[in-house]
Amino acid sequence: MIPASNPSKPGKSKVVPILLTVVCGLLLAGGSCFGFINTLNFNGHSKPMNTVYAVGLAAGVVAVLAGCIWAIVAFVRFLLRQNKEPS
Repeated sequence: MIPASNPSKPGKSKVVPILLTVVCGLLLAGGSCFGFINTLNFNGHSKPMNTVYAVGLAAGVVAVLAGCIWAIVAFVRFLLRQNKEPS
């Protein structure tokens, strides 16, 4: 006997991973920005940790942007899927 497939099985929600990506990106960017400003030295040589904080800030901003783009694409795909299904 062949098991019946369930074609109306709902897909996994992408909300939690998208929110985690955006929130963690914000935390990384915020923490790196705070560290960068704290170690900034206007009157002399900059500290080597400034480079690490700048890279962390850039990575956090990229993560936030990627999460926002991911959310927009997921929302558009959701809308397109809703329009295709017959009522």
